[in-house]
Amino acid sequence: MKLTERMSNSLLSSGSPASTPSPKYIGYWPMSMWLTPTTYAFLTQVSTSAVDATNNWITGFASSTWAVAGTPIKVRSSGTIPGGLSNSVMYYAGKPTADRLTLHLTKTDALAGNGVVDITRQGSGNLTVYPAYIKDYSGQGNDLLYGQSTFDTVAFGSFPYMSSSSSGSFDAVAGRLDYTTLRRRFVWPADTFLCFFRVRFGTLVAGRSFFGNGTSGLTHGPRLHVASSDASRLRLQVAHAGSVVTSINSAAEACSTNTEHHIALALDGPNATAAIWIDGDRDFNIGALNLSAVAAMNFTTDLRFGGAAANNAHAAGFRDCHAFAWTGSLPGNIDDLIARAAVSNYHRFSRGEV
Repeated sequence: MKLTERMSNSLLSSGSPASTPSPKYIGYWPMSMWLTPTTYAFLTQVSTSAVDATNNWITGFASSTWAVAGTPIKVRSSGTIPGGLSNSVMYYAGKPTADRLTLHLTKTDALAGNGVVDITRQGSGNLTVYPAYIKDYSGQGNDLLYGQSTFDTVAFGSFPYMSSSSSGSFDAVAGRLDYTTLRRRFVWPADTFLCFFRVRFGTLVAGRSFFGNGTSGLTHGPRLHVASSDASRLRLQVAHAGSVVTSINSAAEACSTNTEHHIALALDGPNATAAIWIDGDRDFNIGALNLSAVAAMNFTTDLRFGGAAANNAHAAGFRDCHAFAWTGSLPGNIDDLIARAAVSNYHRFSRGEV
């Protein structure tokens, strides 16, 4: 990460996989990484009845160009995971025969066809198999593991799993941050929540949401929409116990299929305000949305990037996503911090550069 000087308040941390992120972090997608519904393939069975516990293989998948022998993979089930398998273990795909897939604990075994993982029972529900690594935007190296319900402890970064229902399945959103993580770190009105990211849209649908979790007085949290009257602008909603506070459209363009925009959102509990910054500038229309009516706001559903519901997931890509929460209000120099974050460059060294 390149910054002209240190960001105050320890809001930003180094992108090194060996570094420890700021205590304020509740989520982080490092480097220049695109997450889209089409970039990373996955395989989903019709049901786990296709798990052959006798021959220790999984069948029922359509052909895949990525699940070749030695590919790091993870598995998740919508029901009970098959006996002998775990959703927290990284496996390696064996040599696929037709639609049969074996799992191995080492790449060497996967390539040689040895050490097949013993599957003891079928389990229930649908089984999803997906690549265990997300590559950075440049295609160099493996940036971040994903797969557990909230995060993988072996990876730098605790941002989300990639699904609306099962990790690895891009059936609704680009990613999500587990609401239990949010609730542990953000309590209204004592705390402040700050999130910023870069986004470019694949399709602009007026009125559709592309970020958030708040939808009503029963489902609390923020929500960003493509504005209904002008699809180049965004609109902010903050749902809380009892009602929804809605902003007017942003003054600046925030939604585009051609131009990537940096968007920042802050929910300042002590000052009872919400603010939006677009490309580093506090938005003229949504720079200080009054949230004095919000007596209670407790995140009750996961914070989603890409849409608050399946039919709203139309953003083409998110990258450089950061989420923070801390006790107290926004720092006095927050405008300067966001302005610098908006122009900061993120880069992960590849093996050839070290």
